[in-house]
Amino acid sequence: MKIPETIREVFRRNSQTNFSLAMYSVLIAVLVWFAVSLTLYPSVPKTIENVTLDVNIGGTASADSTLNIISCDVSHVKVKVIGSRTQIASIDNDTLMAYIDTEGVNTVGKKNLPIKVKSTNGIEFEVDSVTPSTASIEFDKYESMQFTVSPRIPNVKFESSKTINSSEFTCEPDVVTITGPSAQLSKIRTVYAVSNREMTLDSSHALSSDEIQLLSEDGTTLDNSNLTFNTTNFLINIPVLTTKTVGMYVQIVNAPSDFNQDCLNFKMYNDSKEIDSITIASKNSQAEIPDRLEIGKIVLSDITPDYSRTFDLSTVLETQNCINMSGITSITVTLESDEPDESSEYDESKKIVTKSISLDQSRINISNKPDNNYDYSVITHNLTLDIAGPSDVLSEVTANDIIADVNLLNANISEDQFTYDVIFSCPKYDNIWAITNCKVSIQRTPKETTTVSDSAPTDSTTTTTASQ
Repeated sequence: MKIPETIREVFRRNSQTNFSLAMYSVLIAVLVWFAVSLTLYPSVPKTIENVTLDVNIGGTASADSTLNIISCDVSHVKVKVIGSRTQIASIDNDTLMAYIDTEGVNTVGKKNLPIKVKSTNGIEFEVDSVTPSTASIEFDKYESMQFTVSPRIPNVKFESSKTINSSEFTCEPDVVTITGPSAQLSKIRTVYAVSNREMTLDSSHALSSDEIQLLSEDGTTLDNSNLTFNTTNFLINIPVLTTKTVGMYVQIVNAPSDFNQDCLNFKMYNDSKEIDSITIASKNSQAEIPDRLEIGKIVLSDITPDYSRTFDLSTVLETQNCINMSGITSITVTLESDEPDESSEYDESKKIVTKSISLDQSRINISNKPDNNYDYSVITHNLTLDIAGPSDVLSEVTANDIIADVNLLNANISEDQFTYDVIFSCPKYDNIWAITNCKVSIQRTPKETTTVSDSAPTDSTTTTTASQ
């Protein structure tokens, strides 16, 4: 009964002894293999993926300190290193740094430069390969430049009869300092502060900018990813004006009160193109814009059959406190020979012509004599007067139809003989006018007066003259 138990105990003891022997054997084998490996293969290779390429050259002494790397076509590399098995086991992409060899780089432009690798924790190893081995690098110098900023509101619209005053369409601030590569800065021609808000305005408004746009000389939008701005916040001022399309006219001055101005057929031109209206806006939003705009005054005696005169609109609108919205800077006023009614056929008899008439001394009248103590008389014997009007009427006009008047109202006369302007009129015809500016000589003579003596016993009289 005890023999089987004895046998089982022997087997149990032998099994434990064999397992221990097996474990010891494995451990000894590993130690022997490790010792043989260190003896026969002291260095082993290792490949590390996705090592970041550092493109910062600020701390390198080999490159010009004023240069900066603008772009690089490589961001990560694969590195194969060889080293002690015990040391390189701890090497990974966190303990390696790939960098650009900038030795000898001292000019701007693109360079193809080698990529090098070093340890960040002091472990020594040999670099077997770097993939890729080179990088294309663009170098440039960073500068700062100031640019004028213009506003842009591409999605803003205006109510009917409203528009923007472009001369006061501004942004604040109106300059910006941009820092970046000199080559990139040199391409900038226009800087816009842009608001992309969509809205319709009927009065002045202010908007904050959404972005900055940079344009080249040909209008191409430039990339600003490598640029920095001293500010990106701009306030865009949008001045809204009320506009109106108005007719135009000229005022005739020094014309008789009964003169028929309809006989003067004026037409207006800009760059040889006939126009009859322009669009203007009032600087005062509360002011009412007239239906017709007076663009100038014309003296009646200046109007000849070939009359033409150019008026500067900027001067006219400035006096009216208005802004020109038409882009037309001047208007040429021309007297046309045809009738004002263009629907009728041309009538030669209505053509404006001139005629010379001689007036003798008796046809010249003096009115509004300033001093009753003097007599005033015309000493000019005759005048040659040029008159203008429609040919059919002018052919019938004679000297008897012309009145020449020397109006001394408000005249400041200090001499007995002087010259003064003559005003001509033709009461019989309301479409005839003088185109000659004449002066006549006037003689001033003291009037004779009679005084009666109170002490005289008889009706005797004494004649005296007024002292000057």
